[in-house]
Amino acid sequence: MRAVFPRPVLAKAGDVQPALGSCRKARMGKQSGVRGVARRVSAIGSSDRVDMIGGHDFPTDARDVRVETNCAVDAGEQSTCTSANGIAKAAVASALAAVMALEPLAAVVGSQTVGFGVATGLATTLATASDASAALSNPNTRLPRNGIAALRRAVPGINEDSGLVQSKLEEAAYLLRIPQRKPWGTMGDNVKVSLNTVRDKKEKMLAPVPVGDARDAAETTRAELEQLLLELVDIAQAQDVERFDRGVAMALDATSRLKVFQAPGLPFDVPRKFQNLPRLTGRATVELVIKKAPGTSFGYVNGDETNQVVLTIVVDGYNAPLTSGNFVENVINGVYDDVTLQKSETALLTVPKNGVDTAATLPLEVKPIDDYEPRYRSPLNVMGAEELPTLPLSVNGALAMARGAEDGTSSASQFFIYAFDKRSAGLGGMAFEEGEFSVFGYVTKGEEEGFLSQLNTGDTIVSAKVIS
Repeated sequence: MRAVFPRPVLAKAGDVQPALGSCRKARMGKQSGVRGVARRVSAIGSSDRVDMIGGHDFPTDARDVRVETNCAVDAGEQSTCTSANGIAKAAVASALAAVMALEPLAAVVGSQTVGFGVATGLATTLATASDASAALSNPNTRLPRNGIAALRRAVPGINEDSGLVQSKLEEAAYLLRIPQRKPWGTMGDNVKVSLNTVRDKKEKMLAPVPVGDARDAAETTRAELEQLLLELVDIAQAQDVERFDRGVAMALDATSRLKVFQAPGLPFDVPRKFQNLPRLTGRATVELVIKKAPGTSFGYVNGDETNQVVLTIVVDGYNAPLTSGNFVENVINGVYDDVTLQKSETALLTVPKNGVDTAATLPLEVKPIDDYEPRYRSPLNVMGAEELPTLPLSVNGALAMARGAEDGTSSASQFFIYAFDKRSAGLGGMAFEEGEFSVFGYVTKGEEEGFLSQLNTGDTIVSAKVIS
């Protein structure tokens, strides 16, 4: 983590990644050859276990999706649909797999776009399948699935080759979740392009990193990524869903860490009127030790009942430098030690301690995903203008500051952890409050383990500490 004065240096993390790459025009030809390199012990591991790299665990998340078709199968293995609705549903399932294999982010069904022989007749059949055709309505594909994905997409794109690798791997991860038949050829080509880029553009990828320890660490990360991609080529050929899912997650993590090494700090200037505020120009990792209220616990961990756990959060100064710098300074000054939590329907809110200036405010800080720098004191019109923040609120475990007393401001002391639920989300799968809060980071450890969902009113943040 790097910081800019006037306040003292804060810290630096290296655990996450960026890049929003379109899946359009991303199919590569079979000619993308892969040259051999020396083999090492598999970093991804066999399909019957979960591996770790750099202390990060990546459990499998790929699932086969079954589409009910109301069809009966006779003894001769012939499928016979018993109703027009069944025929329609079967057609939708087949069309979805075929169309998404061709254009994963633009699965538009119709005689002009499907591109296979039965397109004209299929368009008429689909019109009668209102319930099944809902499968073709995807949520906002620009929203990350979790905090780790959100952070890796938010790292500034300094090196175009790293951005290419990021986009190819993001697409491969997306294609892997297509139900039914998976486009292994396209996924394998994406991995080959990524491998050739990492190997052939080595010097260019390391050029933005300062010479010294940082350059050495970046080269170690690049070599780790090359080995992972080499193994993924063989895994794609074997069409091993579980290992491919795990390997892509590990490769994305390595790509993110490499891009953090490449990032120089803030690529923009903070407005002059905010120059006196603390600011964070990289990333910081913070640990929150949280204790359950008396008489309650988090259940059993490693066989022992526990009432105290650690949540790890990553604070992003690249996209919210003022909000992040203020939060880290509060952590250093002990503002969040021995603070109780209050649970609402959508968030866990900190209750300020006595002596904390609750009237102090910061400017609302939100960076649109397609803009160069944050906007201050102005919320995004997400629903009307279709803008999306680089750090979206619509992710379970998002961290944001509470609203300030005046419009266009945030509290300088009170923050909350957002509890996002897609079942109660608004248009496009986004939170109704999207774009209205200064989001500055995400929970990266403790959410998947189930600890975050167990927090309730009366639980206490025992301590908060910057660890990197």
